[in-house]
Amino acid sequence: MTMERNRSRRDDARASRLSDTSTDAGIGLIEIIISMFLISLLAIAFIPVIVSALRASELNSSAATATRLVSQAVDAARSRGAADCAAAQLLNAVTEEVDAQGVTIRVTTTVPPVGTCVDGSAMTVTVVAVDDADDSLLADARTQILLVSTP
Repeated sequence: MTMERNRSRRDDARASRLSDTSTDAGIGLIEIIISMFLISLLAIAFIPVIVSALRASELNSSAATATRLVSQAVDAARSRGAADCAAAQLLNAVTEEVDAQGVTIRVTTTVPPVGTCVDGSAMTVTVVAVDDADDSLLADARTQILLVSTP
């Protein structure tokens, strides 16, 4: 009988150990809900950072497009050149282009009027790119071209 008692005590002790560890071993529903709440708070905290980064990316993209357009206009003015002051007036131009974000960029190329121009001298060509919606400056450049003197 003593052996049977010892066995039953050992079995009871083993059963109580198993029941204690099985109730504390898993993750409960409340812990999962709390962790999901904390993760959602972190995600909400990062939303303003993500939104401002997207806005900055859009502005940088528009500025890069405007810089490219200004560079192309300056290169075109240099390559065309001008034979004299009257021919230089043909460089005056206004073009518009829509970039990838839907921003309309207006590129204006201007030269001084004929009255202030002197054949045989250098003339400044100014190219400006602005946002057509609010007239904010996106890019600008100036270059000089040499005018040939007329005989």
